[in-house]
Amino acid sequence: MKRILLIIITIFIALVFSGCNPNEKDSVALDDARFEEEEIKYEIEQILFSKSFQSIEPSVEIITNNNKLKILASLGLSEYSGINVNSIVKKGSEINIHVSGISNKNDLRLAVPQVVMELKKTKLKKIEDLRFNIIYDDYTPLKIKYGINDVLNKIQSHFKVSTKGTPIFDLIRINDAIVWDISYNSIFDKENPDIPLVNLSAQVDANTGNIIDSEKLSISTSLDSGHILGYINNDYILYKKTVLDKDTNKSMEQLWDYSALNNEKSMLYSSSFKISSAQFSSDLHYVSVIEVNDNGSELYIIPLDDKRAYKISFENKFNPKTMRWDNDNVLYLIENNDDNSTVYSYNVKNNDIKAVGTFNKNIENLIINNDNFLIVEKADNELNKKISITSDWDKFKPIGNGANPKFLNKNMISYLRKNEDNDYNSLFVYDMKAKDIISEIEGNILNYEILPDNNIVYVDKNINKNDFTLKKYSLNDQVTNEIAHFISDKIYYDENRNLVYLNITLPFDNEKTEMIYSLDLSKLN
Repeated sequence: MKRILLIIITIFIALVFSGCNPNEKDSVALDDARFEEEEIKYEIEQILFSKSFQSIEPSVEIITNNNKLKILASLGLSEYSGINVNSIVKKGSEINIHVSGISNKNDLRLAVPQVVMELKKTKLKKIEDLRFNIIYDDYTPLKIKYGINDVLNKIQSHFKVSTKGTPIFDLIRINDAIVWDISYNSIFDKENPDIPLVNLSAQVDANTGNIIDSEKLSISTSLDSGHILGYINNDYILYKKTVLDKDTNKSMEQLWDYSALNNEKSMLYSSSFKISSAQFSSDLHYVSVIEVNDNGSELYIIPLDDKRAYKISFENKFNPKTMRWDNDNVLYLIENNDDNSTVYSYNVKNNDIKAVGTFNKNIENLIINNDNFLIVEKADNELNKKISITSDWDKFKPIGNGANPKFLNKNMISYLRKNEDNDYNSLFVYDMKAKDIISEIEGNILNYEILPDNNIVYVDKNINKNDFTLKKYSLNDQVTNEIAHFISDKIYYDENRNLVYLNITLPFDNEKTEMIYSLDLSKLN
């Protein structure tokens, strides 16, 4: 009996002491109750109506705390034409931001109002202990059950699509419903056996999750699987693909060409070794192929009239790594050894091989225009390469540092140059007569091609996005126009037919299959 009585007394004492020691929150509340309200002066720097919708819940974030206390107040999803900050009141460690909404029926916006403001002349010692509250004086925040990520997952699952990028989306009001309005460009339709690209638009009720409207539009034609090696503007595609030999159960590489003129494709060459590169001759009568095998690399020529490949033999053991045709169907070939490069020429018409010379340069690329040769030379520990020009392979005049040079015309050269601070590529135009850069196209340009009439088409990677924009630049008036947005940087523009060819690795294929599509530009936007 005494033991039971002792236990009861112990429990009673514990309860008494626990009641006399408030928890931390209660302690803070009691402390705040002892303070009087203090109105804080403030200065509003900016009011934004955010449509990103990544977060629609109200929140307050401290931006800076170095002599100046700046905060970003997100007021939560609402539908107003404007907002007012009525007052900011401090009581203890709590700071209450009083807001109200402005309603103009002709300018109502579904958005998340955000206010950047500086708190003035406040005696706030421990900023980290402050608790910010948003007090709605005359402001009605809106609630939705399905956020943007929930909706995008639902759409991709329902329509069985796959995408690398982010769609265009918005919150709109349809009668009494708040609706997600979603628009995808160039995404993969998994249900289609040819796996074409489609545009998809959908409207989803943000509170029920029901899909209330949708449209799926096919924008592409699947040409073939494979990797594009060469493209002749508005005419031919040269590509390779890997196939399985059923007899030997081994992989083989095949070289194909596709004609846009007659919409036909044909196999040119097949090998059990790797096809490193292939190029059309200047008159489109031949294709040159560099094949890599166990003994090194070898050169093959394929006449397009009979498609019978023949091997070119060199007296010395020569392993071509790079090749380039000139305007007279002479093929120049480069072999790199340590810090020097050996250059040969091969005349396809008379089967004549000549040694141009061995140079104390590590030549990575070669561009030819008549008797002028642009040389791209690797520079140790440099992001950009050395670009020079020669006409006699004796004197090399420096042009600049960069990559991927091209002859725009007989007087101008273009090339990419990487900015070492941000790792972005700009496109430069160099005047050989003035010996100076006359134009710079800024951006993050990955590749480009020369079009007729002094136009350049280029691929620009969009910063902070997983997509790319194809743009056209006019040298005559120095104006840039956007053509369309894409999910790949391997874009080949056919201006005459108003379409592009896109080389894409399928994002949902475990075998990483590369596909070639043609896309109708009139359907993209």
